[in-house]
Amino acid sequence: MSTEPRERYGCFVDGAYVDGNDEFVVENPSTEESIAKVADAGEAGVEAAVASASRAHEDWSTIDPAERGRILRDVAARLRDVAGDLAYIETLESGRPLSQSRALVDGGIDYFDYYGGLTDKIQGETIPVPGERLDYTVREPLGVTGHIVPWNATVLLGSRSIAPALACGNAVVAKPALEAPLSLLSLADVATEAGLPEGVFNVVPGTGEVTGTRLTHHPDVDALVFTGSVPTGRQVMTAAAENVTPVGLELGGKSPCIVFEDADLDRAVTDTLNVFLNAGQVCFATTRLFIHEEVKAEFLDRFVTAVEDLTIGAGVDDRDLGPLVSATALDTVARYVDGSIDDGATVLAGGGRIEGDGHFYRPTVVTAVDDDHPISRDEVFGPVVTVYEFSSETEVVRRANDSEYGLYAAVWTNRLDRAHRIANELEAGSVVVNEYPATFPQAPFGGYKKSGIGREKGLQAVEHYTQLKNITISLSPSSTP
Repeated sequence: MSTEPRERYGCFVDGAYVDGNDEFVVENPSTEESIAKVADAGEAGVEAAVASASRAHEDWSTIDPAERGRILRDVAARLRDVAGDLAYIETLESGRPLSQSRALVDGGIDYFDYYGGLTDKIQGETIPVPGERLDYTVREPLGVTGHIVPWNATVLLGSRSIAPALACGNAVVAKPALEAPLSLLSLADVATEAGLPEGVFNVVPGTGEVTGTRLTHHPDVDALVFTGSVPTGRQVMTAAAENVTPVGLELGGKSPCIVFEDADLDRAVTDTLNVFLNAGQVCFATTRLFIHEEVKAEFLDRFVTAVEDLTIGAGVDDRDLGPLVSATALDTVARYVDGSIDDGATVLAGGGRIEGDGHFYRPTVVTAVDDDHPISRDEVFGPVVTVYEFSSETEVVRRANDSEYGLYAAVWTNRLDRAHRIANELEAGSVVVNEYPATFPQAPFGGYKKSGIGREKGLQAVEHYTQLKNITISLSPSSTP
């Protein structure tokens, strides 16, 4: 695999690049220059990919699980050989700093290793039932799984769902985002080169309106996985309902970070800066920062100074922050910050675009804003943190939970009783205490409320990518002579 991307990419179907319905251009958000042209799959491309996956599934699902695991581990090994190339391509198309891309690509590869080791451990159970009967369950693959992958961590978030789907014996059709399809196409290409059977992993770039709509409505797609916005998630769920297709959704967040008066402020300040990873374009970013009144002044003094010291530049230059992914994303962030200022908010750091090429916005800290202001409630998806003061546990839990989202939360305290108490009371799928972030292939991930349905990662993912069959066998003697 070459470090530089190809000039043109086809759809990846049945183990090879093929032409699509049309082409679109992928741009580098750091420079606004063209990176490559990519085939738009359209309806015909989806039909070909689903047919390919359906054929491939027949053999892939019957391979001995241990052999399937060996293939997935071979895929992981080959991906590690080209991890630097994948990270470079993902940085070009997303704008993310190169070292961050490398960490995320490495994390994505870990899923192939983890689930490659799980293939021969997908077990059923025996169930005690009345009478002379043997009752047991088995887990079987679903068939063809459809994956709609976001642009902000393509290899990681793609692998997070694709690896367990493959481990369970399914075949995959994945649709990447228009902004960043190159790394997912490269992932499928390398995985097939490493021994994954042709047709088991297909990629169909294209618009949501045509390619995405056909994938989500296709009657031969047996499960759907989507990561993205709430409005689009509703559309995916509605489409899935037509064919009674199981669906897993991760729909973003507006996650709280709670700093108590007894917290280790040095560690809290340092880790909270991670909210600006990928220019804040992270679904579980802890963008609502609640600070106890006794330490608010000291924390903010340190935090704002650290934010102002963050460096900004093109992804390949590996600064602390890269650009936003598009001009539209940049305009959205600016609109939220400007709107809060118009309504009386105070900007302690940042608060403006950086003129010139690329979609850059300064890391921004906003305070003196109401809990119900749009910047406090909506997923801004940019380098913006809003700050609030609190005085009691009861108050901060109520305010932290006062959100339509519930994906993630961070708590900073040196009291063990408080850590357990607050973690239990927060309405979030994941809670971390005294660090941020912390995610692992072994640990389930998903949201409460409008942050989504179902869980990715860990053993729990097996439940989403298999169907459960119950078998009952009578052991009583036959009355027939």
